[in-house]
Amino acid sequence: MSLQRIGRISFFLVGFGYLTACAHHPAPNSNCKWPNEVHAKALNLKQSSDRQHLSDDAEFAEDLAIRYADSCCKNFDGTSAGADARDTCMADLFRVIANTHKVSPDEVRRALGHRRLSFDLAVILSFAIVYGCGASVCVRWIFRTYRAREDLTTMVIMTTIGSLLTSVAGVILGEVWSGILESLRIRNGHMSYRAARIPWTQHHLELFVAGVVFFLLIAAFHRRAVTRLPNRRILSAITTRDE
Repeated sequence: MSLQRIGRISFFLVGFGYLTACAHHPAPNSNCKWPNEVHAKALNLKQSSDRQHLSDDAEFAEDLAIRYADSCCKNFDGTSAGADARDTCMADLFRVIANTHKVSPDEVRRALGHRRLSFDLAVILSFAIVYGCGASVCVRWIFRTYRAREDLTTMVIMTTIGSLLTSVAGVILGEVWSGILESLRIRNGHMSYRAARIPWTQHHLELFVAGVVFFLLIAAFHRRAVTRLPNRRILSAITTRDE
Protein backbone atom coordinates (compact mmCIF):
# COMPACT_ATOMS: atom_id res chain seq x y z
CA MET A 1 0.00 0.00 0.00
CA SER A 2 1.46 3.34 -1.07
CA LEU A 3 1.94 6.26 1.29
CA GLN A 4 -0.49 8.27 -0.80
CA ARG A 5 -3.22 5.67 -0.38
CA ILE A 6 -2.51 5.40 3.35
CA GLY A 7 -2.87 9.15 3.67
CA ARG A 8 -6.16 9.14 1.77
CA ILE A 9 -7.66 6.37 3.89
CA SER A 10 -6.54 7.99 7.15
CA PHE A 11 -7.83 11.39 6.01
CA PHE A 12 -11.17 9.85 5.04
CA LEU A 13 -11.56 8.13 8.41
CA VAL A 14 -10.68 11.26 10.37
CA GLY A 15 -12.92 13.40 8.18
CA PHE A 16 -15.83 11.00 8.59
CA GLY A 17 -15.36 10.94 12.35
CA TYR A 18 -15.09 14.72 12.50
CA LEU A 19 -18.27 15.27 10.49
CA THR A 20 -20.25 12.83 12.60
CA ALA A 21 -18.86 14.07 15.92
CA CYS A 22 -18.78 17.81 15.37
CA ALA A 23 -21.80 19.47 16.95
CA HIS A 24 -23.30 22.43 15.09
CA HIS A 25 -22.67 25.21 17.57
CA PRO A 26 -21.87 28.86 16.79
CA ALA A 27 -18.38 30.27 17.17
CA PRO A 28 -17.24 30.00 20.80
CA ASN A 29 -16.92 33.08 22.99
CA SER A 30 -14.90 33.90 26.11
CA ASN A 31 -17.48 35.95 28.02
CA CYS A 32 -19.43 33.05 29.53
CA LYS A 33 -22.57 33.70 27.48
CA TRP A 34 -24.72 30.90 26.15
CA PRO A 35 -25.77 31.59 22.53
CA ASN A 36 -29.44 31.61 21.67
CA GLU A 37 -30.55 28.27 20.28
CA VAL A 38 -32.74 28.33 17.20
CA HIS A 39 -35.75 26.04 17.57
CA ALA A 40 -34.85 25.10 21.14
CA LYS A 41 -37.13 22.44 22.58
CA ALA A 42 -37.63 20.24 25.60
CA LEU A 43 -35.49 17.11 25.41
CA ASN A 44 -36.69 13.59 26.00
CA LEU A 45 -33.66 11.82 27.48
CA LYS A 46 -35.18 8.44 26.65
CA GLN A 47 -34.29 9.14 23.03
CA SER A 48 -30.66 8.68 22.01
CA SER A 49 -30.68 11.72 19.71
CA ASP A 50 -31.86 13.98 22.54
CA ARG A 51 -29.29 12.50 24.92
CA GLN A 52 -26.57 13.22 22.37
CA HIS A 53 -27.90 16.77 21.90
CA LEU A 54 -27.68 17.37 25.62
CA SER A 55 -24.18 15.90 25.75
CA ASP A 56 -23.07 18.18 22.92
CA ASP A 57 -24.48 21.21 24.71
CA ALA A 58 -22.80 20.24 27.97
CA GLU A 59 -19.47 19.79 26.21
CA PHE A 60 -19.80 23.16 24.48
CA ALA A 61 -20.67 24.83 27.80
CA GLU A 62 -17.58 23.27 29.37
CA ASP A 63 -15.44 24.64 26.55
CA LEU A 64 -16.95 28.13 26.97
CA ALA A 65 -16.20 27.98 30.70
CA ILE A 66 -12.56 27.02 30.05
CA ARG A 67 -12.22 29.82 27.51
CA TYR A 68 -13.72 32.24 30.01
CA ALA A 69 -11.27 31.18 32.72
CA ASP A 70 -8.36 31.44 30.27
CA SER A 71 -9.48 34.94 29.36
CA CYS A 72 -10.15 36.36 32.80
CA CYS A 73 -7.67 34.45 34.95
CA LYS A 74 -5.04 33.04 32.61
CA ASN A 75 -5.94 29.52 33.76
CA PHE A 76 -3.12 27.86 31.80
CA ASP A 77 -1.19 27.53 35.06
CA GLY A 78 -4.05 25.79 36.88
CA THR A 79 -4.52 28.49 39.52
CA SER A 80 -7.37 28.15 42.00
CA ALA A 81 -8.83 31.49 40.89
CA GLY A 82 -9.03 30.23 37.33
CA ALA A 83 -10.59 26.94 38.43
CA ASP A 84 -13.19 28.79 40.51
CA ALA A 85 -14.06 31.07 37.60
CA ARG A 86 -14.33 28.09 35.27
CA ASP A 87 -16.57 26.11 37.63
CA THR A 88 -18.82 29.10 38.36
CA CYS A 89 -19.24 29.87 34.68
CA MET A 90 -19.90 26.22 33.88
CA ALA A 91 -22.59 25.97 36.56
CA ASP A 92 -24.29 29.09 35.19
CA LEU A 93 -24.24 27.74 31.65
CA PHE A 94 -25.55 24.36 32.79
CA ARG A 95 -28.52 26.12 34.40
CA VAL A 96 -29.24 27.97 31.16
CA ILE A 97 -29.13 24.70 29.21
CA ALA A 98 -31.35 23.02 31.79
CA ASN A 99 -33.95 25.78 31.55
CA THR A 100 -33.80 25.76 27.75
CA HIS A 101 -34.35 22.02 27.39
CA LYS A 102 -36.52 21.41 30.47
CA VAL A 103 -34.06 19.15 32.25
CA SER A 104 -32.21 19.46 35.54
CA PRO A 105 -28.68 20.90 35.89
CA ASP A 106 -27.56 17.54 37.29
CA GLU A 107 -28.75 15.82 34.10
CA VAL A 108 -26.74 18.30 32.06
CA ARG A 109 -23.63 17.62 34.15
CA ARG A 110 -24.10 13.85 33.87
CA ALA A 111 -24.35 14.20 30.09
CA LEU A 112 -20.87 15.71 30.00
CA GLY A 113 -18.26 13.40 28.55
CA HIS A 114 -20.58 11.03 26.68
CA ARG A 115 -18.33 10.80 23.65
CA ARG A 116 -19.36 9.99 20.10
CA LEU A 117 -18.12 6.52 19.22
CA SER A 118 -17.75 7.34 15.52
CA PHE A 119 -15.03 9.93 16.14
CA ASP A 120 -13.04 7.79 18.59
CA LEU A 121 -13.14 4.80 16.23
CA ALA A 122 -12.04 6.98 13.32
CA VAL A 123 -9.07 8.28 15.33
CA ILE A 124 -7.99 4.80 16.44
CA LEU A 125 -8.46 3.14 13.04
CA SER A 126 -6.66 5.91 11.15
CA PHE A 127 -3.66 5.60 13.44
CA ALA A 128 -3.80 1.81 13.26
CA ILE A 129 -3.30 2.05 9.49
CA VAL A 130 -0.26 4.28 9.94
CA TYR A 131 1.07 2.02 12.72
CA GLY A 132 0.59 -1.08 10.57
CA CYS A 133 2.61 0.43 7.75
CA GLY A 134 5.40 1.42 10.12
CA ALA A 135 5.41 -2.05 11.66
CA SER A 136 5.55 -3.61 8.20
CA VAL A 137 8.65 -1.57 7.34
CA CYS A 138 10.31 -2.66 10.59
CA VAL A 139 9.41 -6.33 10.00
CA ARG A 140 10.82 -6.27 6.47
CA TRP A 141 14.07 -4.77 7.71
CA ILE A 142 14.40 -7.48 10.37
CA PHE A 143 13.66 -10.28 7.91
CA ARG A 144 15.95 -8.84 5.27
CA THR A 145 18.79 -8.47 7.77
CA TYR A 146 18.60 -11.80 9.61
CA ARG A 147 17.07 -14.13 7.04
CA ALA A 148 20.15 -13.66 4.86
CA ARG A 149 22.22 -14.97 7.75
CA GLU A 150 19.84 -17.94 8.19
CA ASP A 151 19.80 -17.19 11.91
CA LEU A 152 16.25 -18.07 12.91
CA THR A 153 16.81 -17.65 16.67
CA THR A 154 18.22 -14.16 16.31
CA MET A 155 15.44 -13.23 13.90
CA VAL A 156 12.79 -14.34 16.40
CA ILE A 157 14.47 -12.42 19.21
CA MET A 158 14.79 -9.28 17.11
CA THR A 159 11.17 -9.57 15.98
CA THR A 160 10.03 -9.78 19.60
CA ILE A 161 12.17 -6.81 20.63
CA GLY A 162 10.95 -4.91 17.58
CA SER A 163 7.32 -5.57 18.51
CA LEU A 164 7.88 -4.21 22.03
CA LEU A 165 9.73 -1.08 20.94
CA THR A 166 7.38 -0.34 18.06
CA SER A 167 4.34 -0.75 20.30
CA VAL A 168 5.79 1.62 22.91
CA ALA A 169 6.40 4.20 20.18
CA GLY A 170 2.90 3.57 18.85
CA VAL A 171 1.27 4.23 22.21
CA ILE A 172 3.17 7.50 22.60
CA LEU A 173 2.59 8.73 19.06
CA GLY A 174 -1.02 7.58 19.13
CA GLU A 175 -1.68 9.71 22.18
CA VAL A 176 -0.19 12.72 20.40
CA TRP A 177 -2.27 11.89 17.31
CA SER A 178 -5.51 11.60 19.27
CA GLY A 179 -4.75 14.76 21.25
CA ILE A 180 -4.23 16.81 18.11
CA LEU A 181 -7.43 15.54 16.53
CA GLU A 182 -9.37 16.14 19.74
CA SER A 183 -8.11 19.74 19.83
CA LEU A 184 -9.30 20.19 16.25
CA ARG A 185 -12.68 18.68 17.09
CA ILE A 186 -13.38 20.99 20.03
CA ARG A 187 -11.61 23.94 18.31
CA ASN A 188 -9.52 24.70 21.37
CA GLY A 189 -5.81 24.05 21.86
CA HIS A 190 -6.17 24.19 25.66
CA MET A 191 -7.39 20.71 26.55
CA SER A 192 -7.07 21.17 30.32
CA TYR A 193 -8.44 18.19 32.27
CA ARG A 194 -10.45 17.12 29.22
CA ALA A 195 -7.39 15.29 27.89
CA ALA A 196 -8.03 12.60 30.52
CA ARG A 197 -11.33 11.75 28.81
CA ILE A 198 -9.70 10.82 25.51
CA PRO A 199 -10.00 7.01 25.23
CA TRP A 200 -6.35 6.63 24.19
CA THR A 201 -5.14 8.08 27.51
CA GLN A 202 -7.27 5.59 29.47
CA HIS A 203 -6.09 2.36 27.84
CA HIS A 204 -2.30 2.50 27.55
CA LEU A 205 -1.75 -1.13 28.58
CA GLU A 206 -4.46 -2.49 26.30
CA LEU A 207 -3.16 -0.46 23.37
CA PHE A 208 0.40 -1.61 24.05
CA VAL A 209 -0.67 -5.28 24.03
CA ALA A 210 -2.71 -4.72 20.88
CA GLY A 211 0.29 -3.08 19.22
CA VAL A 212 2.52 -6.05 20.06
CA VAL A 213 -0.03 -8.55 18.76
CA PHE A 214 -0.59 -6.51 15.60
CA PHE A 215 3.17 -6.35 14.98
CA LEU A 216 3.58 -10.11 15.45
CA LEU A 217 0.65 -10.82 13.12
CA ILE A 218 2.28 -8.68 10.46
CA ALA A 219 5.55 -10.55 11.04
CA ALA A 220 3.81 -13.93 10.74
CA PHE A 221 2.07 -12.86 7.54
CA HIS A 222 5.31 -11.56 6.07
CA ARG A 223 7.21 -14.73 6.99
CA ARG A 224 4.53 -16.86 5.36
CA ALA A 225 4.71 -14.76 2.20
CA VAL A 226 8.52 -14.96 2.13
CA THR A 227 8.46 -18.73 2.71
CA ARG A 228 6.04 -19.28 -0.16
CA LEU A 229 8.03 -17.18 -2.59
CA PRO A 230 10.87 -19.71 -3.24
CA ASN A 231 8.33 -22.51 -3.70
CA ARG A 232 6.49 -20.45 -6.29
CA ARG A 233 9.73 -19.74 -8.12
CA ILE A 234 10.62 -23.46 -8.16
CA LEU A 235 7.13 -24.37 -9.42
CA SER A 236 7.34 -21.70 -12.10
CA ALA A 237 10.75 -22.96 -13.20
CA ILE A 238 9.52 -26.58 -13.43
CA THR A 239 6.46 -25.53 -15.40
CA THR A 240 8.56 -23.51 -17.82
CA ARG A 241 11.00 -26.40 -18.33
CA ASP A 242 8.18 -28.90 -18.99
CA GLU A 243 6.76 -26.60 -21.61
